[in-house]
Amino acid sequence: MAPRNLASTWKQFERLSHRLGEPKGDTDNVLASLQKLASKVNDSRIVETLASLFVHPYQGMEDISVAFEPALREKLEDPVHGDISGYDEESQKIRINPVGVVNFGEACATASTALTTPEARKSFHRYRYQACMAEIGKLPNQYLLFLALLREVANICNVSQVEKKGGDVETPEGAGYMHLLWAFKELEAFYKQNTGLNMRSEFGILWHESDWIVGH
Repeated sequence: MAPRNLASTWKQFERLSHRLGEPKGDTDNVLASLQKLASKVNDSRIVETLASLFVHPYQGMEDISVAFEPALREKLEDPVHGDISGYDEESQKIRINPVGVVNFGEACATASTALTTPEARKSFHRYRYQACMAEIGKLPNQYLLFLALLREVANICNVSQVEKKGGDVETPEGAGYMHLLWAFKELEAFYKQNTGLNMRSEFGILWHESDWIVGH
C-alpha cells in the first residue's frame, strides 16, 4: 500500500463529509468511516507535518500537537463561530473537525451570492467577514485546512487582544474576522516562501492592503 499523503487523505475527508449532507445518507456509517479515517491519519506522519509547518513556528507553540476529530454539525449558519477547530489546553492538542472545514468551504463558495441579499447589509461585521470568505473561497479546498490550523493559532495566541491603560485586556468586536485575516496573511507568507509566488495574484484574491493586520 502506498504511503498515506495529505492530498488523497483530504479528498477522502471531503467525500465523506459531503455524504453526511445527502438526504438519504447513512449518517451513522459515514461518521464511523470518518472517525476510522481520522484514526489512521492521526497515527501517520501527516499530523506531525501539519504541526511542524503551521503550528510549531510560532513562539510558545512548539509542543502543541494536531489531530483530526470528525464531528457531525449542522451547516454553518454562523461561519464566525462554526465548529471548525478547537484547542485542548490540558493535552496541548489542536483538534481539527474536517466536517466543519468542509462546511466552511461551502459557506465560502456561496458567500458572494449571500452578499447581494438585503439581509447581508444588516450587520457590518458579518458583511465584512463574508466578503473576506468570498475571497478565501477562491483558494484550493485543501488550503482551508491550513487556514483552520492558523486561525486556531490566532485564537490560542489571542492576536486580536489589546491592552488598555491600567493593564486590562480587551478583545475587540469582530475578533473572528481578525483571526481569519491573520491566518490568511500567514498563509500568504508561507505560500510566498515555499513557491516564490504571490498567492493573491495566483488565485485572483482581491483585498485592500489596509485591511490586513501585521503577522504575529
